[in-house]
Amino acid sequence: MIDCDKELNHEQSEVVKHGEGPCLVLAGAGSGKTRVITYRVAHLLEQGIKPENILLVTFTNKAAQEMNERVKKLTGRAERLPWAGTFHSVAVRILKIYAGKLGYQNNFSILDSDDSEAIIKLCSKDFKAEGKKFPSSRILQAIISYARNAEISIADALEAKFDQWLFLSGVIEGIANSYAQRKKEANVMDFDDLLVNFLLLLNKPEIQDKLSEQFHYILVDEYQDTNKIQASIIKKLSKKHNNVLVVGDDAQSIYSFRAADISNILNFEKDYKGAKIFKLETNYRSSEDILKVANDVIANNARQYKKKLISMSGNGAKPSLVPHMDQQTEAEFVANKVFQLIDSGIPEHEIAVLFRAAHHSQMVEMELVKSGIRYDYRGGLRFFERKHIKDVLAYLRVLNNIADMAAWMRVLTREEGIGPVAAGKLIEAIKDLKNIEEVKDVGYSTLGDKAKAGWHNFARVWEMLLEAPRSPLALIDAVLASPYREYLESEYIDSKDRIEDIQQLKFFAKKFDDLEKFLADAALQESFSKLNDDEKKGQIVLSTVHQAKGLEWKAVFVINMASGAFPNDRALKEDGGLEEERRLFYVAVTRAKNHLFLTYPMVNNRAAWGDAMSGPSVFLGEINSDLLDDHSLLNSTGLVLNNEDEVSYESEDKPLRVKPGSFLRSIEDL
Repeated sequence: MIDCDKELNHEQSEVVKHGEGPCLVLAGAGSGKTRVITYRVAHLLEQGIKPENILLVTFTNKAAQEMNERVKKLTGRAERLPWAGTFHSVAVRILKIYAGKLGYQNNFSILDSDDSEAIIKLCSKDFKAEGKKFPSSRILQAIISYARNAEISIADALEAKFDQWLFLSGVIEGIANSYAQRKKEANVMDFDDLLVNFLLLLNKPEIQDKLSEQFHYILVDEYQDTNKIQASIIKKLSKKHNNVLVVGDDAQSIYSFRAADISNILNFEKDYKGAKIFKLETNYRSSEDILKVANDVIANNARQYKKKLISMSGNGAKPSLVPHMDQQTEAEFVANKVFQLIDSGIPEHEIAVLFRAAHHSQMVEMELVKSGIRYDYRGGLRFFERKHIKDVLAYLRVLNNIADMAAWMRVLTREEGIGPVAAGKLIEAIKDLKNIEEVKDVGYSTLGDKAKAGWHNFARVWEMLLEAPRSPLALIDAVLASPYREYLESEYIDSKDRIEDIQQLKFFAKKFDDLEKFLADAALQESFSKLNDDEKKGQIVLSTVHQAKGLEWKAVFVINMASGAFPNDRALKEDGGLEEERRLFYVAVTRAKNHLFLTYPMVNNRAAWGDAMSGPSVFLGEINSDLLDDHSLLNSTGLVLNNEDEVSYESEDKPLRVKPGSFLRSIEDL
């Protein structure tokens, strides 16, 4: 028998013992939400509720498995919960029984992402106009998926998230309709269909009655991350017994780009009359000083359930705000501080560097490599492993070394109509040339008609490279101004982030006048990541904040807390964007257990426009300065700002002067 009063705190125990009817459990960061859910399930089983009458919905299979194991351990029962899983896995089981009600065979197939893209590519051929800019099947899939999950039209989805393709609204609508028809004819469903069709089934009264009768108790994890369809599914399934307990934290709702709708959790009391509200505000992760900053940050959001996290860990090191003159000195600070933390006894894997966007990590990665600090990049690829970075370097490599077969293979096979065989023939012809000026003519005499269009596209890039000065910076500029940029914009949903990455590569290139030296250093950066399993032990973690949600470390750096970087400029243009960015910052802060460092560069090294003064994020100005160990008046670059002398700092290409008495949290006097 579980003893709630002994094994749980009062807040948690109240949920477990009194979770009848509609209940919203607002679980603050580090408050033990998984513990509450598993104890609630165990409590229901001990009260005689049959396992098949409990529906437990999670967002990952891993979470469902973990909860299942915890329940088994608590109850001593061998059987698993038969209805514990993700929304999609539950949908599949139901659809396999009732698919015929929607005109499908029960043996329908499920498309993975590649299958889905292949069908969309076929559909788009009927709508695509030759020679005109057109989104790739990957982008089309993202547009269609977002519209369906948000339950909005294609036009509204384009206006909200993909405005660069708004001029093709009617065409994309036609592709979406054709895609739906082809799937139905082939008796297949994609991941979005699983949810959409599950909801369609529940719109049939006889099916809704049967399923809502079966599930006496419904529990939903991470409710703040549900979209409109998922919330509607839960509403219909709970119709009969009205025992629906959702657990989540509106302050950690950060996935609107996946169509997650914070209104689901904020409007729970409206959707479920008489709902009980429980708050889990006891935090078992972070020190009191860190939680004071977190509470101060999130207090600025208007749309929220007010909560105040209380630490069970006592006081710790005061969170530090450490400005730097530029990204280089910021990176040096991170590397030096990491060494100090390790020397103080903190294991490498308990140290994390978090950032708003992947392209923010480049300078820190460079400095860690230089310092010999190994790192694990979470949720993506290290900077020099990213496809678009390798593409740009490949263009520069063939210009530097006409015999570089691997680089030629990369740039040529990227072009439409040029496969490995055709690329091989081109390479054989190119390597015998005496003059690189002759390269652009090779394809026209070697290739067939279909591949010549691809070669023509490459030749346009090649001509721009030949016309550019031979400095690495100028050559990267040439690639960015070439048709390669159009390729990124048409092919990738995250093209803006990829272009930002290439801008960061330009900043790295600024240090080199010699192309060969630049390419050699870039190759060394890439080889640093190729470690075997034994060598990968003892690494710090680098991660975007989105990927860090749900994780924790003893020491956390949140870097590039600069205006225009965090909050993200693009996000600010969206409805509710500023509040979601603030929630994202809150998530970053609450990942830290004992040490928190907030850093930002005064000079924003965005090579597209040159160095620009950016100053601190608006979020830093919202924090009570008494809560921070504020280094704004004395920073790690060695700049001491006093009321006597003017301080100057020489950047790479221009001097920056700081007037007497200036405050580095403001740029008004710079």
